[in-house]
Amino acid sequence: MLRESSKFISYLKELISENRFDDGEALEISLLIIKNGPESLSDKQWCVFLENGILRDKYVDKCERCFEHIPWSNMYSAIFINKDYLCANCSYFENKVTLHKYL
Repeated sequence: MLRESSKFISYLKELISENRFDDGEALEISLLIIKNGPESLSDKQWCVFLENGILRDKYVDKCERCFEHIPWSNMYSAIFINKDYLCANCSYFENKVTLHKYL
């Protein structure tokens, strides 16, 4: 999160614009991250944010097919659009294979 802070912040903005936060405190912390950067959070804020916000159905560590890291820029698609928990490459491949089955 700290290494890719600009991409992480873009992901948070996507989550907020789509009303994906159920926890008000996690939403407030997300707004703080956007405003001041992730390095500005206290340890307690990080714990609340991780437990009630981002790690609660909004984060996938690795692609379920190739086990590579899913970048923040692909996270929203993997979780909410495609709902396949795959990186962009594997998702493309899976969709291509599925399409060929129906042709």
